[in-house]
Amino acid sequence: MPETEINKAALEPLYAPWEEPTRYRDRAAQEDQPPALFTGRRPSSMAIVNNLRHALDDWRRNDYIGASDTTRELLNYWFQSEHVFNNANGDAQQFSYYFCQREAVETLIYLMEVRGLRTLSEFTAEFGGDYADLAAEGITPEEDLWPRYAFRMATGSGKTKVMSLAITWSYFHALRESDSPMAKNFLVIAPNLTVFERLKQDFGDGRVFDTDPLIPPAWRGDWNLSVVLQDEASGAATGGTLYLTNIHRIYEARTRARSEAETYSWMGPAVSRASALDTSEALRKRVTSHPNLMVINDEAHHLWDPDSAWFEALGFLNDAYKARNGVGLTAQLDFSATPKDKDGNLFKHIVSDSPLGEAVDAGIVKVPIIGKVGQLQERADENAGYRYDEHLRLGYERWKKSAEEWEPSDKKALLFVMCENTEAADQITQRLNTDPTFESLNGKTINLHTNLKGKLKKIKRGGQETYEFEENEKEISDEDLRQLRQLSRELDANSSPYRCIVSVLMLREGWDVRNVTTIVPLRPYNASANILPEQTLGRGLRRMTPPGQALEMVTVVEHPAFVRLYQDELAQEGLPIPEVEVGHVPVTTVSIYPDPKKDLEKLRIGIPSLTDAFRVVSKVTEITFEDVKNASKALPKLKLGTPREVELEYEGRSLITNEVVERLTISLPLLKDGIGAITFYRQELESICRVRGTHAALAPLLEKYLTEELFEQKVNLFDPRLVARLGDKDVREYIRFVFVPLINQKTKLEQERLPVGPETLLSNWKPYQVTSSEKHPVVRAERTLFNLVPCNRSLEESFTIFCELADDVAAFAKNDGPQALRIDYEGTNHRHAFYTPDFFVRLSDGKYYLVETKGEMEQEVFAKARAASAWCKSASSSGGKWEYLFIPEDLFRRFNDMNLEKLHDACQPELSRLLDVAETQQPALPFYQTSEEEKQTNRAEFLREEEYLLLPESYQKAITSAVDLFTFIQTKEQSYAPCFTPLLKAIDSACTTLLKSLLQQDVPSEKGEKDRFFLPDLVMIAPSQVDWLKKNGASLKKALAYGSFIMPIGLLSFCLEYARMEPPMRVDGVFESIQTRFGRFNKSQLFERVEHIRNFRNKYVAHSTDEVELTDLELAKVELKNWATGLVAIYKAAQVVE
Repeated sequence: MPETEINKAALEPLYAPWEEPTRYRDRAAQEDQPPALFTGRRPSSMAIVNNLRHALDDWRRNDYIGASDTTRELLNYWFQSEHVFNNANGDAQQFSYYFCQREAVETLIYLMEVRGLRTLSEFTAEFGGDYADLAAEGITPEEDLWPRYAFRMATGSGKTKVMSLAITWSYFHALRESDSPMAKNFLVIAPNLTVFERLKQDFGDGRVFDTDPLIPPAWRGDWNLSVVLQDEASGAATGGTLYLTNIHRIYEARTRARSEAETYSWMGPAVSRASALDTSEALRKRVTSHPNLMVINDEAHHLWDPDSAWFEALGFLNDAYKARNGVGLTAQLDFSATPKDKDGNLFKHIVSDSPLGEAVDAGIVKVPIIGKVGQLQERADENAGYRYDEHLRLGYERWKKSAEEWEPSDKKALLFVMCENTEAADQITQRLNTDPTFESLNGKTINLHTNLKGKLKKIKRGGQETYEFEENEKEISDEDLRQLRQLSRELDANSSPYRCIVSVLMLREGWDVRNVTTIVPLRPYNASANILPEQTLGRGLRRMTPPGQALEMVTVVEHPAFVRLYQDELAQEGLPIPEVEVGHVPVTTVSIYPDPKKDLEKLRIGIPSLTDAFRVVSKVTEITFEDVKNASKALPKLKLGTPREVELEYEGRSLITNEVVERLTISLPLLKDGIGAITFYRQELESICRVRGTHAALAPLLEKYLTEELFEQKVNLFDPRLVARLGDKDVREYIRFVFVPLINQKTKLEQERLPVGPETLLSNWKPYQVTSSEKHPVVRAERTLFNLVPCNRSLEESFTIFCELADDVAAFAKNDGPQALRIDYEGTNHRHAFYTPDFFVRLSDGKYYLVETKGEMEQEVFAKARAASAWCKSASSSGGKWEYLFIPEDLFRRFNDMNLEKLHDACQPELSRLLDVAETQQPALPFYQTSEEEKQTNRAEFLREEEYLLLPESYQKAITSAVDLFTFIQTKEQSYAPCFTPLLKAIDSACTTLLKSLLQQDVPSEKGEKDRFFLPDLVMIAPSQVDWLKKNGASLKKALAYGSFIMPIGLLSFCLEYARMEPPMRVDGVFESIQTRFGRFNKSQLFERVEHIRNFRNKYVAHSTDEVELTDLELAKVELKNWATGLVAIYKAAQVVE
């Protein structure tokens, strides 16, 4: 297939790295259309960041008003003065800080000095937007102990530059301002030795402060900062001190029970709590001997766990300084390209966001290209070098093209192959170094993990398990470090013999290899491991040449099944992939924790500790071939294959614009035999069933099944017709269908649940994070010991309201988070599964209920009900009284009492039916089922079905949730305000879409023009109208230029009102656009509808001091209809515009 020419215009930067982002690219609505180009700045997914950007813009434009003279002089020197230096060739070259670096340090200064916002709850409440109160309520007291600010900066965007700017500002502020709370002493912490070595290149001997334009020449004599590296002796410092250390050196020696984890490892080196105690104690004494201290954490995603040793070390430092100065740490600055917790939630204390999308648009990093191959698949072979034959060949061909492209520039291109374990890395390295198929890599492939000292460690993130290489500091000698530094520096050099790097999962942080042009990530499609896309891309994003010198790309060769894993992660990076829903609404991360402000004893809930119902044993040797034949009886025989060469068609598309930039076709030869397939499938079955050591039992059965039972004819493992079929999906599915149930049957032993210790108090649960969104609301409640109740759907929200009002409920709690109760049971195919019920409830008489709210019936609900009922029976034997309460949604909606015991009685027949089915395996019809016709009838009271079907799915779900809550509340004699809550975000989203579709196109990209656009000349306007126009112009700028839409329904109401004013105002800029664009609605009732919804919202629904309780049934019913139909009207208006 002929190659296409690269569309260079689509890859050109949109602005220089030092310029403020004013435009951004996004994908076209249809795949084959040119990419869309938008004016304004790409909105962040974090409300705090969007609102801060707007505040910073005003502050910057007004010459940093409110800042000290010291601060203003530094900022103007850094960002308004010209800086010239001589490069390696002796040529004069201009230096400018990137805008993302400028914005990061400006954000820090604005929050700390100008606004004095030193805690997470303070700046969340100030800049959190419409849901700031909820976000602030979801902050634990521990998160407010000392000032913490996080900066998300894409790989290659210059985190070290921002660190040096922050250090210089704090030092001179403390030196020159008499009442300064800032520090002249700093602790820069690296997570591992590799990052420490990288930081040492900048901070060692204070190098960065000499080479970068950080210190105004007139102030150079006042600069007196000593740099101390870990384990170095330091004398008395007369000025300030910067300590650069690995985190291992900061830990306080503690005596701990051996049962506690000795190490912490997520996303970074497992850290021994007792490592290097002698040097640690000496360093801690030096670090805590100063009047004040600022801590700077590099690669700060290691700090997600407040119980980690790293976090404890920071707590120790804060306590030490609080005892010394009465305040604690001056500040903690966290830098990372991926500041997320183990569940993938962004850190709540992020105040500056420079995501990958902006780094690409500014030309700071290479343009990432995602290669898609429709037929790419694993081969059934135990040797990873041949199992991933197709991936390796395709990556090799793509790398050869990039090597040819860079050769004229005297630059070498590197291929990076990322493996899931050391065995696969060894096998792949061996093949690439010796197989003539990869001739250009023979003898030029390095297996990185063999050059490091350490081990693999299992980690968890985003609900997925994976493995990561962990350095062992004790085993790494000075000579090892020298070799590592040399290897890291020389991989890019032409003198290095290596052209391919094979690594276990990822090159660690600190490996600044710039010449990677092609990445081949390898993982088995069936595994639970998840390779994070930022890590994958991050290894190849750093440019080989300075920004603006050449167009650079990095290609990730991948299967479409893996590309799907990128969607959520890259949407947070500002690179949304298609299939993003029209009504997407940003989420809010909140912490759930036992609320110390509540009476925890009054709301006490204790959970009995019981053994599991099943014990895992290994009796796989009892499986016979007759068992295999019986299990496969119901399956038709498969046909053998035809030996043929496979052609792969590769398509490389820009990650941002989705344009095709190249195509390749390669042919793959056939495998010679199927011997490796036996081990491959045996390993896969072991992984699925979580067993080990089954080769002797399963290998003969698998071979016999493949050669005698699976296909229409009996064959041997060397038959090319069999070999041609071994990697096909139907073969794989047949093997799973037959063998997985047999193995599961032989690996479980049922046993009685027995008490194993004291009960677990929910008041001892540790804080955990959840996301609050339209689909997953977080609710306030007084009868729970937690600060908030996280709900997965509207039924759980309704049950929370019920527990708050029920006359016999003393306390309740959501069963959620990492410490939740999980009950084991026997799932389909005899697998050992686990079930998490929804709620715990304690009645006034001391009786407990384990509660499951169920909207839709699923296949395993019967087995879960049986297991939960058995758990309650065993729990009751240990003293308390427990019962299982299964609540079908339709029954709950009809239930019109406020007593949990009566609800239990009403639900008991359905639970009995479930238990009967679990015993007899004979499905029965549920007692309570709502037909689709009945659901439509309920909705029809508020909205016509044809209008409902016009809406995006998220809007439909919002209307359904609102109707469900109304149906539930109308029999409960309470406020109807919660019925409107699900529609708030939907209406805000529709208003935002309409505003953007009409006005975004008119926003200028040049900064000065943009300022004048939103604040035009108002000299001819009556004074009574000027403030009104200025206020709304500023809000529109905040929304359209910075993506911060606060109360979009208010903005839409203003635009509709302004457009219909008679006589019209003659004002330029955004106001002229409003008159032109919104005039089309002047003869409609859209303004009246929007204004009515806004006024009703402010009076009855919004959380304000003027809010009135909504208890009138008829009023609520009429207004809910107004909101539903109003949502349709706003949505239709936006569709007509588009």
